[in-house]
Amino acid sequence: MKKIFFLLTMIITVTTCFAQSSKGYHGFADLGYTIGVGDYDFGRFEISTTHGYQVNPYFFVGGGVGFHFMQSYKTKGMDIALDERDSKVSIPLFADFRGTFSKRKFAPFVDLKLGYFVTNNDGFYGNVSAGCRMITKGNQAISLSIGYTYEKLEFETFGRFTNPGHNMNYTRDPRKLDCEGISIKLGYEF
Repeated sequence: MKKIFFLLTMIITVTTCFAQSSKGYHGFADLGYTIGVGDYDFGRFEISTTHGYQVNPYFFVGGGVGFHFMQSYKTKGMDIALDERDSKVSIPLFADFRGTFSKRKFAPFVDLKLGYFVTNNDGFYGNVSAGCRMITKGNQAISLSIGYTYEKLEFETFGRFTNPGHNMNYTRDPRKLDCEGISIKLGYEF
């Protein structure tokens, strides 16, 4: 993760050094889906909006909010699930940094979102993605990207049996766990 962050920082820094002036407000609306991978492979449908400042034609910095509609999850293959999570809507607030590599009609870009969930006692939110944007009219464009998402989400984890040997009553304790996913997003820029 540190290598990816360092590489993105270097790319964005280099692109802004050669930028021309094109400044002002810029906004994004994204619609996407994250395919869960790793230990917690549940999907999530996402809607987000980002607003900020276009520093120059190549670099954008801003902030945003998302709505992540997460499916319920239970550890598979067990009579009593080790970890479980109800279906929820989680809301991250994030800072967004985007570097675009060209002013042409079709242009590749990289995007980094870093933030924190403000609902459901969840934690860190991070997404790094790369894609291509197509200018449609003036400052408007549509984009398609694929990326990697890392989140800290709260699950109810098996605690202990309350009366071993006599019944199957048990406790559950909240615990934040690392969740990863591959995200696919369709975006609109204005």
